[in-house]
Amino acid sequence: MDSIKKSFGARIKEMREKRGLNQEQLAELLNMESRHLSRIETGKSFTTLENIEKIAEIFKVDISFLFSFSHKKDKNELIKEIDFFLQNATQKQVELAYKILFDIFN
Repeated sequence: MDSIKKSFGARIKEMREKRGLNQEQLAELLNMESRHLSRIETGKSFTTLENIEKIAEIFKVDISFLFSFSHKKDKNELIKEIDFFLQNATQKQVELAYKILFDIFN
C-alpha cells in the first residue's frame, strides 16, 4: 500500500506542477490544508474518494489516470516496451516514431 500511496502522490505532484499550480493553490481548490496535500504528495497520507474525484475533475482526467504509473518504469523496462511496440508497428508507425525520436534527440 505504501508504494501505491507514494506513486499516487507523485502523480498528483507531477500533474500539479505541469499545470503551474503550487501546493497552496491546489489545496485551496480541494478545500484542504496545504500541509495535508504535502503529506499526500509525499505518500505519507492518502485522501478520500471525494477528493480523488475532485482531483480528476480539476485536472480533467479520468480517475484511472491518477493511478496509472507505467510512465515511471525504469529505463530498461521502457526500452523493452518501446521495442515491443516498434516490432509490432506498421512501416508508417515506425517512420513516425523515428521522426519523433529524431526531433527529440537532435
